[in-house]
Amino acid sequence: MKHTYFLIIAAFITTAAFAQNTEDTADGRFHDDLLNHLVGKWNVTATAHDEKFTLHLEADWVMNHQYLHIHFKSHEVVPWLKVPFEGEFFFGYNQENKRYTVHEMTVHGDDGPYEGFCYAYKTGNEFKLMKKHAGSDDITVQRFTWEPQSKSWDINMHVLVNGKEGESLVDMKLVTSKN
Repeated sequence: MKHTYFLIIAAFITTAAFAQNTEDTADGRFHDDLLNHLVGKWNVTATAHDEKFTLHLEADWVMNHQYLHIHFKSHEVVPWLKVPFEGEFFFGYNQENKRYTVHEMTVHGDDGPYEGFCYAYKTGNEFKLMKKHAGSDDITVQRFTWEPQSKSWDINMHVLVNGKEGESLVDMKLVTSKN
């Protein structure tokens, strides 16, 4: 009888030890192959409100691989802001509800045009963020699109008008930084 208990306990300990050494994608951390393409440093050319400017963007997995942290900052003072534009996104995934979440903070602060939290929807090589305007029912659609041939990203924003995307507010092209 003691021999049987010993074998059961030894088998349990051995199984637990091997499980800890094996990479487990069901480990409760956020894994996403598409967002992995955004990890790194990027040079960004952008147009917003018919004004051109450039930014630097960095993205990396943070907080035990629970969020993809994206930080971007313009090189120039943006005329309508009177400061360089700066923003941070934290892309996450709610395992229980099976949906992407995005927390956004910018130089606009909490009085900015968006509520700072939204859901994102993934289709193919694209994430579509649905951003609710603060204090209204207006929605802005922001698309992050991976271009595998050029290994670059396009980020575009459009206001949703009568259920359709209106004219472009912001267009950004990301190319890998050599720095």
